[in-house]
Amino acid sequence: MNLPVSRHSAGSKTALLINIAGFQLCWAACVIGGTLWAVICVPLFLGWHWTQRKPGELWLITLITLGGSLFDSLLLNLNLLHFPDYEGAIIPLWLVLLWSAFAATLRHSMAWLLEKPLLAALLGGIAAPWSYYAGSLFDVIQLTTPVLVLIGIAWALLLAALSLYWRER
Repeated sequence: MNLPVSRHSAGSKTALLINIAGFQLCWAACVIGGTLWAVICVPLFLGWHWTQRKPGELWLITLITLGGSLFDSLLLNLNLLHFPDYEGAIIPLWLVLLWSAFAATLRHSMAWLLEKPLLAALLGGIAAPWSYYAGSLFDVIQLTTPVLVLIGIAWALLLAALSLYWRER
């Protein structure tokens, strides 16, 4: 009897689960706990992630963190989103750190999604606005419906482009 062979070892499955759970904890720390918890949780997650990194991943994390932070800062400066009790021209540190935590999932727990450009675009276009909306339920960000649509389009394009890029590699 032939048993299906998994392409993941038990250790890599554990690492995938830690990557998933770690990002979810980072999301909660950043969104609910703000900068105080973000500067504790995200560096711990990225420190663990450093032991799991893949070739070229530091470049990817840097690019996504900078690009996402610039995009959200643009939305902030266009008054399309607002952070209560925050007056900076660049998004709050907790959101910059959240971008880096998200980027650390792309070649790990989100790798399956990047193998499917259309699905990546669809899920990015739906899940990202919901994540921002969830943040608004905790009163850490104020949004309008038009900005949620814009965020959905941007994320759909981002994940589709990343998917196509990594598929070609």
